[in-house]
Amino acid sequence: MNFPLLKQLSLVDVTISWEFFHRLLSGCHALESFYMSEVRGKGCLRVSSRTLRSIGVRNAFKEKLELVIEDAPCLVRVLLPFSCYDDDCVTLRVIWAPKLEILGPLLPVASKLIAQGISPVMSANWMRTVKVFCLRSSGLELNAVLNILRWFPHLEKLYIIFKKHNEKDKKNDPQYDPLHPIECLQTHLKKVVFKSFVGYEKQVNFARFFVLHAKVLKKVEFEVYGECNTISVAYHHTLLKVENRASRDAQFEFRSKHRRTVYDAHIHDLSVADPFGQP
Repeated sequence: MNFPLLKQLSLVDVTISWEFFHRLLSGCHALESFYMSEVRGKGCLRVSSRTLRSIGVRNAFKEKLELVIEDAPCLVRVLLPFSCYDDDCVTLRVIWAPKLEILGPLLPVASKLIAQGISPVMSANWMRTVKVFCLRSSGLELNAVLNILRWFPHLEKLYIIFKKHNEKDKKNDPQYDPLHPIECLQTHLKKVVFKSFVGYEKQVNFARFFVLHAKVLKKVEFEVYGECNTISVAYHHTLLKVENRASRDAQFEFRSKHRRTVYDAHIHDLSVADPFGQP
C-alpha cells in the first residue's frame, strides 16, 4: 500500500483494524493532515509519521478510543471535536511530538490526557511546547483544570467551553495553593476565551479566578448565548471583580454567540493558525 503524493486523508464511517490503519499511514510518505470520524476498530490508534502536521479525531460511538502519538516530529496540532455519547470517549497519549502547539478540546481529566506508562520527562517535553489549549468544563472542575495547566508552562491562549453539568464533574482534586503558583498564569497566558457562557454562578466563579490570578493577561473574551447589552456587561464586570484584576492591561469583551463553532471544519486547512478562535 503506497500513496507517495497524498497530503490529506479522511476516514469517515468505516470499520478497519488498527493494523491496517498503521500500514495505510506508513504508505503515505507526504501526508500532512489526517482526519478520522466515526471509525470503528479494536485496540489503540497508533500514529507514527515523519510528515504529519495535523490530526483530527471525532468519535460518536460508545466504544472508547485511545489515540497514541508515538512518533510525530512535525505534528503541530491535535483536534478532538466533541460528538459522542460519553464525554469520556477519547483517551490521548503523546510519546513524541516535539512541535505540538495546539491541543483540544479535552475534558479536565488528568488520567485521560496522560495514561500510565509515560515517563514524566517524556510528558514534560511535549507539554512545554503547547501554546493553545482548549478544555470543556461545567465550571465545577476549577481545581482539576488548574492542576492540568501546571503541565503547560508556556501556554499563551486558553479556551474554556462551558458544558452541561455532569455528576462526574464533582471530583476531589487538590485545592489550588497560592504558595505554588502556576507558571503559565504568572508569565505566559495572554488570552482566555470562555465559550457558551451563560452567567451561572459556577461559570462566573470559574472565570473570576483567571481575572484575579493571571498576571499577564491582555484579553478576556466571553461568548454569550443570547444578547449582550450595556447593563448585563456592567453586571458581569462587577461579579468578575474586574477592578481587582491581576493584569491591569487586561481588556474584556462580551459578544453574542448563537451557534456552536465547528472545530473540524479546519482539520485540513493548515493556514488556520488557531482553529479554536474561528467563528
